[in-house]
Amino acid sequence: MAETRKTLTEDVRVKLPLNLKGAADVFKETLGLVEGMYKRQLSKELTLSLEKKLWGEVTENLKKGAAGLTGEARSKYEVGAGSLGRGIFDLFPLDARSGDGKDGIQLIFGKVFSPEGDGESYYSGAAGAENRGYDRLILEYDDNMGLFTEELMISRGYKGKVFQGDLPHIKCLDVFSLAGGLNALHKPICVFFSGGTKENVSSLSHMTVFINLYAARFKALTEKIALRYLSGAEALAELSLDEAARLLLIWLRGHDAGHFIGADRLGRVMSEFDSNYMVLHELKSDMIALYNMKHLSGGLLKGGLLHKAYLLTVAEMLRYMRREGFVKHPDTGSAYLAYRHFRDKGAIRHDPWGGKFIVDVDRLESVVDEFAWDLVRLFADGNETRARGFVNSWGWLGVEDTDNLPRGCPEELRKMIADPELPYEVDYNFVTSFG
Repeated sequence: MAETRKTLTEDVRVKLPLNLKGAADVFKETLGLVEGMYKRQLSKELTLSLEKKLWGEVTENLKKGAAGLTGEARSKYEVGAGSLGRGIFDLFPLDARSGDGKDGIQLIFGKVFSPEGDGESYYSGAAGAENRGYDRLILEYDDNMGLFTEELMISRGYKGKVFQGDLPHIKCLDVFSLAGGLNALHKPICVFFSGGTKENVSSLSHMTVFINLYAARFKALTEKIALRYLSGAEALAELSLDEAARLLLIWLRGHDAGHFIGADRLGRVMSEFDSNYMVLHELKSDMIALYNMKHLSGGLLKGGLLHKAYLLTVAEMLRYMRREGFVKHPDTGSAYLAYRHFRDKGAIRHDPWGGKFIVDVDRLESVVDEFAWDLVRLFADGNETRARGFVNSWGWLGVEDTDNLPRGCPEELRKMIADPELPYEVDYNFVTSFG
């Protein structure tokens, strides 16, 4: 692994509604307080009494955000801000809207699990402008859900409940400020949170996507990795930020839905925090997202977009595998297992002379078709021994060599992961304007 992990800083420009400038300023101030609580947590200085005091300062500061609001928007804001004095369950969204309801910004803050994977939850927050430009895409995707599951499961004789709960409500934000655990080295591109009650961490009912950061990260990190290591990646470089955002959102919604599809008897015999269980949950969802794509070739992914979507997905897999703490993170473990399976099945091969990964798209579709079904059955059967056996099919995933990669990791992956010339992480310089 490279000794110095290169980080890029990207300018992210966000235009906010002028009539919500007061609330936006309050949200930024609040995130400054959240950042202070986060740093005290890291230094072990956040005693219970101090935490209560600082939480009180946060809630009092937020009340100022109502000053520029009017009518029903002001009333709803005041109710939301006032309820914070009683505490929150996990993450709490607070909306500030214009009087006509057309414009909105949102603050999401509370505690999230550490992005560095130490199992602790830390104070975190994000503020962003509501982006409704992708609502129709999400609706069209969700309208196809019956087709996806019919082809994947019902037609193969699957018996039982297909959806294990409602799909999370999804919202897109153009983020203009981050704090705490959401502003760590590896910055998430979305957050999941409950509706205020206890929920399984793999099936939380609300999802907010930081869509501008998602697209910016893709262009800054994934695209550069792909151009160096993925054959045909020039097609990805042609994508605009909006086009990249659309493909990423199609992938993400499919992955999100995958967590809810099919019976989960593994959850009865394995803890939801078991690393093998979490990796498999991510892998099943990844494969369902990939499987669904071919059924969108006449709609959302028509006109050559399906091929680009497949390349984008593989490129994102490569980026995941360059993440520090390789074995700790379920999404990284999932990408690794997917690569090993695709490699064994001939869907992805490495050209040792050109140094690039080559995707056989036709073969990939065929392999994904069977792999997604196998994973659905694995969860439905609930056989813990078989599940753990699969995770460790290519060597125990939890055992690392001196370079922090799994034992038996192919040499072509080691070279790609350790490439010091490519950035590993991205930081954001938010440039906001009002109008």
